[in-house]
Amino acid sequence: MKHLILNGKNKVKSIVSYLITRESLPKIQRRLNIYPLDDSFQIEIIDNIIKYRKEGRTKQIYIKNKNIKTFLKMLDDNQDYYINDITILLFKSVSVLFNTFHGTIISTDNDELCKELEEKFDLVHYDNINEHKVNIKRTKEKLFDEIGNLNGKIKQYGLKTGLDLRSVSNSIKIRLSNMSNDYSYLEEYYKFITNYDLLTYKPFNKKKYSIDNMSIIIPVYNQDVSYTLLSIQGQDLTKEEKSKLQVIIVNDGSKNDVNADIEKVRNKLDYELEIVSFGQNMGLSNARNVGYAISKYDKILFMDSDIVLSKDYIYDMNIRMQIVPNAIFTCMRKNIENTSDILIEKNLLKGIPTCSDFDDSRVITKGKEYHIGCDSSYIGEEISVLDDTDYFKELSFGSQVEIYNISTVVAGHNMAVNKNLIKSEKPFNPRFKGWGMEDAYFSAKLIADGCYVIPVLSSCVYHINHPPRSGSNKQKNKEALANYQLYNELLNQVWE
Repeated sequence: MKHLILNGKNKVKSIVSYLITRESLPKIQRRLNIYPLDDSFQIEIIDNIIKYRKEGRTKQIYIKNKNIKTFLKMLDDNQDYYINDITILLFKSVSVLFNTFHGTIISTDNDELCKELEEKFDLVHYDNINEHKVNIKRTKEKLFDEIGNLNGKIKQYGLKTGLDLRSVSNSIKIRLSNMSNDYSYLEEYYKFITNYDLLTYKPFNKKKYSIDNMSIIIPVYNQDVSYTLLSIQGQDLTKEEKSKLQVIIVNDGSKNDVNADIEKVRNKLDYELEIVSFGQNMGLSNARNVGYAISKYDKILFMDSDIVLSKDYIYDMNIRMQIVPNAIFTCMRKNIENTSDILIEKNLLKGIPTCSDFDDSRVITKGKEYHIGCDSSYIGEEISVLDDTDYFKELSFGSQVEIYNISTVVAGHNMAVNKNLIKSEKPFNPRFKGWGMEDAYFSAKLIADGCYVIPVLSSCVYHINHPPRSGSNKQKNKEALANYQLYNELLNQVWE
């Protein structure tokens, strides 16, 4: 491995821009380094994996329930350590490391690329990083203080990345009470990479980055899905980029002729389309699980068949997913009637612009008695969840605003996530029947594993109003109550 030391942020930005053109977008990764003063061993923590290095040998350790405190207590011999929390931009064959004791470092095992960077940016490489003099004064630290409290740097790292800091954490509910959704550091590096704010309302002026392959899973039950399919075709993407999309329709025992609805638009579509049909209604969770089982790509979008995407939606989601691999992304919703001009075929194929006048209850809502799970103190009060929680960042440590906590702000009608975050082959629990909460439980498991929830505001979805699929609002509310009770039951179960 060769290491290039950088000085000056302008040069770093130029190098990152150059690497993007050469290797595509990087992923943001965070790593904690811990090693004693004599450098007899070194610990690197990334996500839930500890890499323990000693005498040139590396051992990877998985922490059950990610309880870093318990692990470090086994190591603690009251000696002094150097502790450093660094951020990495991870490209295909090169890493850019910020906030190291040596300053900003580029590391690569690609000799050709190293030489290219040396010549182009007037840099010098080191085969061994220890050959370079440490630039930043290192502070000697203990893993625990006098009364056994965990080191502050380690604690902050754990709060930001989902490492468990409690002595006992045997349920998802307890895990969620220990999780922070403050993704501020990701905002900083996202803007450094793209020159755009992560939470901008403006779409990219120029689509200079290429999207990755994506699987889109759409369960259908008694709905004309052609509007949804046309809105995917109307995305502001090239024909080549649309060929990177795998759209999976799961016909969940619909009474309408879903195949006929699809056939009337199929010849207008430039993306791969797969159809799975159930002979009877199996429920939303089962439909999503089957769609997930046949998905081919690492980027997954779950959406509903009564949803129309604004024209930049897939691009905006895809680029964010490439850069921020550990988040669930969701857009806000605007309701429309089935007579809306938005649903005219030529408009859908042209691409629907985004809106800012959302009527999404996550943006503005009023507490009502029939809102299941609502704190009674919110009844009659108008609440702006998005604003009041600083774009969900303050929905941390088990907090709740009206009916919303960090898992319930994720809307199943549109949620995008990288597949590596999903640990189960059947991620949606089929015990949820009818309307509601299967998406919240799906999200809760990911969040408990260190996943952020981030809203995307530069695009939106349009929801086509229709009568309740449950048959009536009374039946829908009955299903929602039963599913809410099941959700809380599952949160309290032992989790490993």
